[in-house]
Amino acid sequence: MVKGSKQDQLEIVSYSPMERFVRRAAFLLFLIVIVLAGFGYGQYQGWEERRSAVIERDELRATLTELEKENEEARQKVAVLSRGNQIDQKTYAEVRNTITELNARIAQLENEVTFYKRVMAPSSEDKGLRVESWAVAKTLNPSRFSFKLVLTQVADNNNFIEGRALVSVVGLQGTTRRVLPLRDLSPDVKDLGVRFRFRFFQNVSGEMVLPKGFKPEKIEVILQSTGRKAMRVEKNYEWSVQEAV
Repeated sequence: MVKGSKQDQLEIVSYSPMERFVRRAAFLLFLIVIVLAGFGYGQYQGWEERRSAVIERDELRATLTELEKENEEARQKVAVLSRGNQIDQKTYAEVRNTITELNARIAQLENEVTFYKRVMAPSSEDKGLRVESWAVAKTLNPSRFSFKLVLTQVADNNNFIEGRALVSVVGLQGTTRRVLPLRDLSPDVKDLGVRFRFRFFQNVSGEMVLPKGFKPEKIEVILQSTGRKAMRVEKNYEWSVQEAV
């Protein structure tokens, strides 16, 4: 010992290799336990997350199935509604056509009623032999036309009136003006003048074929009755063709 120097204190302990081994083994075991606990906790968390994911997946699958079911039901409803709409439109179209036909029929009946009233009970200004109407319509054959001439007597309906009706089609053949009698155009008319004899009215109808290149402009109708009160009636109609029925 040197006087004046710092002296360290010494401790004498017993040396035991077994105790040191036990301590080290315990420390190592503690570390292993910590590691295993962490690993186990991690596995547990993974399993929980996986279980949650499986549950969520199943819920999504159930939701998807429900949505697909609702979608299919919606598609079926749309199909039913579309079909119903088509049926409604078809029904509406049929009803509309029926109404149109009924209106046309009503108008026709009203015209017929007016016609019969005029024939059966004429006014003082509306008497004698007259051309009631003339109509031309297309047929299924583009070169053929149907015609109808209606003659009436609005005077003394107790007696028959008779005579002849001369019907001519006036038009142009190129630059030449021509007057074609109905006899030359229709196989249904044999004479130059169509004979008529009636008390109230008479219809003259048939078909006619116009010459190629002929452009009709108007129809001339001349009525000539015979007897004690013979009379002559003339009337012209512009050429107008109705659609085929």
